[in-house]
Amino acid sequence: MAKKASKKVAPKQEKPRHNDEQYGEVLYAYSYAMDDENYLNAASLVGPGRIQQIITSVSMVFLVLIIVALYNEAHRVYPLAIASFVLFIALSILNQNWTKVRNRYVAGTDLNPSADAARHVVVTPEKIVVEGPGDTVRDYALSEVKSVAEDSDGALIKLGQKRYVYAPRRSFSESRYTGLVSLLREKSA
Repeated sequence: MAKKASKKVAPKQEKPRHNDEQYGEVLYAYSYAMDDENYLNAASLVGPGRIQQIITSVSMVFLVLIIVALYNEAHRVYPLAIASFVLFIALSILNQNWTKVRNRYVAGTDLNPSADAARHVVVTPEKIVVEGPGDTVRDYALSEVKSVAEDSDGALIKLGQKRYVYAPRRSFSESRYTGLVSLLREKSA
């Protein structure tokens, strides 16, 4: 029994998903998936690392106020001691649950991962364009950049009003990543 010859069909030429030329002069373009790893890396950059240190320091001040308010036997100030104790407990709980509080905040921002985690970012001399999730396209003027937070995993571009753009370090060569961060820091100054 002879085998039939199978036809070889050339693969269809698909149109590229991202057309960066439509944005004019492109300085940087990168794609990434807002998966759990990138989400957690970006979320860790939302609140400055000093917030936990500040909360701890303020709670220690309230602890000292409690001791001072109860130490002087002639003039004990019970309302001050009680108020300080309540604030000390509240700040201690906030400090212990800081990650949960921060993640709840981040869930309501542009960083929130969705079913379609794909993101494509284009940086031009005038703006940052974020394509994704899905068919969503958001434009941010470079003049809106408030600050750039960075760690060993990537950089978070803070635009204010719960608007953030993440740049994972592994999406770039080291020199391009450094160039992007330098450009964004220059624009935020």
